[in-house]
Amino acid sequence: MITQEQLSLLPNLPGVYLMHDAAGRVVYVGKAIDIQKRLRQHCGRKNGRYASPFVEFVESVEAILTDGEDEALLLEYNLIKRYHPEFNIKLKDDKRYPYIKITSEAFPRAYLTRTVDDDGARYFGPYPHVTQARRTLSALHEIFPIRTCKYESDRLTSVRPCLDYEMGRCCAPCGGVVTPDEYAQLCKGVEGFLRGRPEGVIDQLQRRMMECSEEMFFEKAAFYRDILTAAEQFAQQQKMLRNTVENQDFIGLGRVHEAACVAVIRRRNGRVVGTSSHFLEGATHAETPEALYAFLMQFYARNTDVPKEIYLPAAIGAKRGESLERALTQLADRPVTIKTPQRGMKHAMLQLAEKNSLHYAEREFRKLHGVKHGVAPNVIALQESLRLEVLPLRIEGYDIANTQGGEAVGAMVVFQDGRPRKSAYRRFRIKGVEQINDYAMMQEMLRRRFLHGADGGEEAKRFAEPPDLLMIDGGKGHLHAAMEALDELDIPQFPICSLAKREELIFLPGLPEPIRLDRRNEGLRLLQQVRDEAHRFGNTYHAKLRGKRIQHSSLRTVAGVGPARERDLMRRFGSLEGIAAATLEEIAEVPGVTHDLAARLKAHCAKGVE
Repeated sequence: MITQEQLSLLPNLPGVYLMHDAAGRVVYVGKAIDIQKRLRQHCGRKNGRYASPFVEFVESVEAILTDGEDEALLLEYNLIKRYHPEFNIKLKDDKRYPYIKITSEAFPRAYLTRTVDDDGARYFGPYPHVTQARRTLSALHEIFPIRTCKYESDRLTSVRPCLDYEMGRCCAPCGGVVTPDEYAQLCKGVEGFLRGRPEGVIDQLQRRMMECSEEMFFEKAAFYRDILTAAEQFAQQQKMLRNTVENQDFIGLGRVHEAACVAVIRRRNGRVVGTSSHFLEGATHAETPEALYAFLMQFYARNTDVPKEIYLPAAIGAKRGESLERALTQLADRPVTIKTPQRGMKHAMLQLAEKNSLHYAEREFRKLHGVKHGVAPNVIALQESLRLEVLPLRIEGYDIANTQGGEAVGAMVVFQDGRPRKSAYRRFRIKGVEQINDYAMMQEMLRRRFLHGADGGEEAKRFAEPPDLLMIDGGKGHLHAAMEALDELDIPQFPICSLAKREELIFLPGLPEPIRLDRRNEGLRLLQQVRDEAHRFGNTYHAKLRGKRIQHSSLRTVAGVGPARERDLMRRFGSLEGIAAATLEEIAEVPGVTHDLAARLKAHCAKGVE
């Protein structure tokens, strides 16, 4: 565990910090403007727990200072890629997308690959579809006749030019037709087009063509002239497709418990050219801004196709956003902006991305847990409407039923995958509140529910499964009372809301105003079903207890019947109807009941049943 002495020795400067466990392994890498302050935040305690749970595994911290936040951001990415720390959010793809690779040889080759290695080569992509990547590469080979053969560069001098040279599809570095410098210029031309900067390539080709013409190297001048013509035509086609529409990426984050997926919709030159899905590891307890921030840096650091505009479903924070924009601008070599639209077409595109990400996360969750059926539409609608981090697959609804404070009961109902799960329903007789106080009664029920789930005994088995959403029947006051009860307990914080009757307003923590959903909204209808079921279940139990109390009290009006005899009679016959239907001999069999008392009891109960 990190000591206060270790914390005090850390610098109050920007940089990157590496957390090591007892075996010296790097378990977490982070960056900060103030390293010591950030580490103290990690080690802070709330309700007896660390702010960052993994801190308990950390034995030492190593700090690496940088000149600023931008440099720290890139260093953090490289260290995560190097050490693969256990507690960092890491990006993994559910499939490999194609890249165009330009090797790092003396006479490089360009070809398609689905793996990105740290081998010094330049990678361009990923492309959403392999067909698009093949067409791009084929067009570039027509413009820039670099070699496609698989010979090593140091063996080319011993190889004769092949048929590709005769057909004008290769500049034949093997025959010494082009020098290494001239070949490098062709490769730079390929890179320029792949990076979206054809104008500089065309200018270089024009200059080279003129130089060869002035030096009377007419064959090479003609060679560059043909390349220049093809490049200008290709660039013109791209310009016509662009029509001043900026390149944009729309990012959606979907979670189903531990399965977290990011979907990227890529819009290029005004067209949606494809989507890609990417799964996150270690994002179970990460909040949405943190998960998005971790994804963006890792994804675009290895993706040369960085768009001008990136749209996110949630803000990642002003400082984070600014530093990330600067880092991506540096990677793309042109301005990159990150935005969070609230309405319009771009917001609609984000919703589509989120729908895609949720679909892939749900599929992954089902794959991990062997779940055959998909998530119900009303559960998805509720998550979207309340902007919940996790799909509310298990919803617990709570209500209080009482009449003038007598026989007060609490009801807990459970909806699993949008449907009632009656085997998980629980009811509570309120014991610690004597007066009429719905807030205090709700707090007692919640304390007992979560204490039972944490006590480790038999009761824990009945309450072990944690909820994805708590729904309280009531308004803002009921919500605050419930939150106070949960804050007192040393348990994780669960998403919580309250649903008020009549206006059907939804109150959420941290929002000054309630949410009013359309009455046709499937998410609202699901909450209403939970609320109504909790109300029905609680009232049924309350009526049963009240009925028994009324029956018991009426027996005591008969002379000779006290609490003990009343208890014996109710145990034997169950109700007034049972006593009325019994014979005098059967009633007299109860200890202490004479034939005269049996006759009076039978007459009393028969009159009460009428």
